[in-house]
Amino acid sequence: MNDLLSTVNKIPLKNAPSFIKPCSRSDPQLNQCVEKVISAAGAKFTEGIPELGIAPLDPVELGTVFVDNPALKLTFTDTVVTGLKGFRVNTYKINPDKGKATLDFTANVTLKAHYVMDGQVLILPIKGDGESRIKITNLNIVVKYDFVERDGHWNVPSYKDHYKMDRAQFKFTNLFGGNKELGDTIHQVININWEPVMRDIGPVAFQQIIKRCVDEAKKLFAAVPLNQLLLP
Repeated sequence: MNDLLSTVNKIPLKNAPSFIKPCSRSDPQLNQCVEKVISAAGAKFTEGIPELGIAPLDPVELGTVFVDNPALKLTFTDTVVTGLKGFRVNTYKINPDKGKATLDFTANVTLKAHYVMDGQVLILPIKGDGESRIKITNLNIVVKYDFVERDGHWNVPSYKDHYKMDRAQFKFTNLFGGNKELGDTIHQVININWEPVMRDIGPVAFQQIIKRCVDEAKKLFAAVPLNQLLLP
């Protein structure tokens, strides 16, 4: 993190981007104020801020994602996730004195990638090599993070996260070498029983999505002094 801070601090811009309107630490409605700021600035932030080295979060390019468990081997390549730009803040809580904060938000996202898969889902064999799409409805992510002041900037030494969703829908082309009957049967089963399927294939991708969100927020904190992000 120190290397990141020293690199970003070389950038001339030291003020918060104009679309971020800082709240006051002394505001008795601080949580609600920050919620409104994140809601208003979030879509712009997800587009990326090149002058601060902040990469776009919509789309998020995850590259290669491996799912490796005893029953299923699955590799996604050229993985792209879209939809975070339309996120909505459910709640935000911050305790500046204790250096703790929690962001709870929801978005509808879609993962697209080339896939290679071999193994079992549920109790059924599955095999394929083609294009995939996973549509996730109301993906709810909660990130709890610690922050400390260091050299006039916020530093995030650790965070915890968890997530849930209302539904996932899967589409894999070229299952079983293009066998339509087998492919249709598998799609029917996995789209009805999407929850156990997501438990098998989702965690690695979600961990990477959340990590990217946290990493880009860290870049903002490293580039902009905290007195530009939270007023007295």
